[in-house]
Amino acid sequence: MNKEAVIIGESYECRKTDFARPIIGEVLRKEDDGCVVNVERFYGLDVDKIDQVEGQVLIKYSEVTGIVTNNRFFS
Repeated sequence: MNKEAVIIGESYECRKTDFARPIIGEVLRKEDDGCVVNVERFYGLDVDKIDQVEGQVLIKYSEVTGIVTNNRFFS
């Protein structure tokens, strides 16, 4: 997904390459190289890769796969 298509405040499914499974997170801010998401759902094996205080992760735009609406994933 490209930077212009990502909307701050919306939740997205993200397939981060170093995570075991996709995560779902709300976009907090957009940066040049990716967006910072507040992780809402993740697989237990990835807990050590998420900021323990803030619950945030930097996601590359290429790792954002689709928007999540009403707890459903649409691509």
